[in-house]
Amino acid sequence: MMVGLLWIFGCYGASIALVHWCYRRHRDTGRNVTHVLLLTHNNQNQVEWYIRSLLFFSRLKGREVRVTLADEGSTDDTLAIAERFRLEYHLDIRRFSDLESLDDWIREHEEKQVVIVRLGQQDGLVTAYKAI
Repeated sequence: MMVGLLWIFGCYGASIALVHWCYRRHRDTGRNVTHVLLLTHNNQNQVEWYIRSLLFFSRLKGREVRVTLADEGSTDDTLAIAERFRLEYHLDIRRFSDLESLDDWIREHEEKQVVIVRLGQQDGLVTAYKAI
């Protein structure tokens, strides 16, 4: 009786491990990742809300989102707020001093789905949520 019980638990454990392995393998391949480039300049009031909302809606829809924050010389707490999210949400923070470096980043991600949002412009925020 004990051997039969161990056999059942062993099969159950092996099936759980197999399902998790298949899920991870499927999740890592073939998923469509959306890259979001946030352009900020003194947007300390919007940046935290926007990052949290963006990641919440991406989880809700089951899509993977990679966020890159591009700062254009903020003098307020925009970068300090973004630094808090950097480790927790794998946020990539870049400081673009000129248009050429921004164009280089866009060329790097040319074949991927990229949404560019300037936080100072309210019109682009609605468009970005629809794209994700």
